[in-house]
Amino acid sequence: MAISMGLIAVVALVLYGMYGGVTFAPGGASDGVAPTADVNGGLNRAAPLVGFPVVIPAELPAGWNPNSFSFVDKSAASATQPAVVRAGWLTDEGRFISLAQSDGAVADVLVAELGAAAAPTGTEQVGGAEWTTTTGRRGESAWVRTVGDVTFLITGSASPAAFQALATATAAGAVVAG
Repeated sequence: MAISMGLIAVVALVLYGMYGGVTFAPGGASDGVAPTADVNGGLNRAAPLVGFPVVIPAELPAGWNPNSFSFVDKSAASATQPAVVRAGWLTDEGRFISLAQSDGAVADVLVAELGAAAAPTGTEQVGGAEWTTTTGRRGESAWVRTVGDVTFLITGSASPAAFQALATATAAGAVVAG
């Protein structure tokens, strides 16, 4: 009886190791390859679907890797999820930064993108434009600004210098009609 229970335990551990996400790496964890995304192409293609002008940030710093893109088009938008385009990059420091653009009201965008409309914590001046700062998910920084009918939201774990770089690139970016 004990032998059969031991055999079952060994088989269970082998199966768990094969299919349960257990890995063995004697040399330690290896650096994986970060995913990439066609952010510029995505922003171009999403503009007519979201129904508002979309900005393609210009001249992002060398070493930034575009790694995420998503959008909610105007047909899928709701009171709790306005139409939005989201683009994300890994900075050369290995930190994440993202830009969301939406025609929703600032409070609606903050709730949809951050989970709550946190109180403003200050302002940042970048290239003559004022961004309101707040706290995002997981205590990350979040900068928000409205230009015309479009709300821009920068979030992530990146440095303040990276936030300034993305804010500058957004202000200088090409506008694709929605």
